[in-house]
Amino acid sequence: MIAAMNIPLFRGVGLIFLLVCAGGPGAAAAVKPVVDRDYLPALLELVAGATNTIEFVQLECHGDRTVGRIEAALAEAVKRGVAVRGILDDGVDFNAAAVERLRALGVDVKPDTPAKMTHSKLVVVDGRIVLLGSTNWTGNSMDNNHETNVRLDDPALAALFGRYIEALRADSAAEPELPSVESGAVKTLVNRQYFPEVLGLFNAATQRIRVVMYGINYAPKYAGSKVNQLVEALAAARGRGVDVAVAVDLSDYNAMLNKVNRPAKEYLAGAGVAVYDDPEKTTTHAKVVVADDAVVIGSVNWGKDALERRNETGVVMRDPEIAAYFAAYFSRADLSATAFQNRESRQTQ
Repeated sequence: MIAAMNIPLFRGVGLIFLLVCAGGPGAAAAVKPVVDRDYLPALLELVAGATNTIEFVQLECHGDRTVGRIEAALAEAVKRGVAVRGILDDGVDFNAAAVERLRALGVDVKPDTPAKMTHSKLVVVDGRIVLLGSTNWTGNSMDNNHETNVRLDDPALAALFGRYIEALRADSAAEPELPSVESGAVKTLVNRQYFPEVLGLFNAATQRIRVVMYGINYAPKYAGSKVNQLVEALAAARGRGVDVAVAVDLSDYNAMLNKVNRPAKEYLAGAGVAVYDDPEKTTTHAKVVVADDAVVIGSVNWGKDALERRNETGVVMRDPEIAAYFAAYFSRADLSATAFQNRESRQTQ
């Protein structure tokens, strides 16, 4: 195990980082990590406090008891005059029933086009507050998984993500023409903006890189693919002396995911990168990149469709305190549990 940093872990009410950018009143961007079990109370608080608008984009909206609490809160928001609208992915079986339930509550919700997956997990409240990251609207995601999100209090960032939601509701198959917005230490990343940002961070890193990823579909036969470039950039960073460590999900039920993740684990371990498996009975659905003092949080897994086609949202934050938080998150004993051993090393024991 990599030694955990001496930072309190991890209830959201106990650890809040504020990023304050210059420019006087109204220009401050507050950033709060929202991880694991913190997501549901954070979302319910936002919905309860909304006064004008709630907008959301979600891959999944399950009909379980946990999501029922969200739907009840949205219904109360509608009753007090808040305009609630959203979009759900058309390809998830249970979302059709969710669309009907939400419409019955007064929510203006629609499915996306079947032509393109909407994998984003995004909420925008009152044109000011954004909650985004890896958490799906399912009880399993909120009650059991490792998940990573951030809450952003900034009207410029919220405006960009509001335009993104509007673009998807108009045509979710089209690529939205939305240049990144920077406010203080935070920069928005939508769809195809993720890959060049993360690759640039890896190529420029001089001290440390930490990655927590649910899925990494590395395939040597596809030389030059975007996934391969990211994975090989990690190996190159280790080769020039950067401290690189990666934690990837190891499932006790999803054999296909384990098969997909193994080539990346073997390649990186062979390149000297510290590779860790999470506990098999825990699903690590988080998507975290820490490179020196920069952090990327969002919905993107490392797969061809995620990097080249799907609707995805995230942010990059350049702040040493946020980086320290998520580096410490990486080092949790219930996340990076066991050092990965490739086939070759096991055969010599």
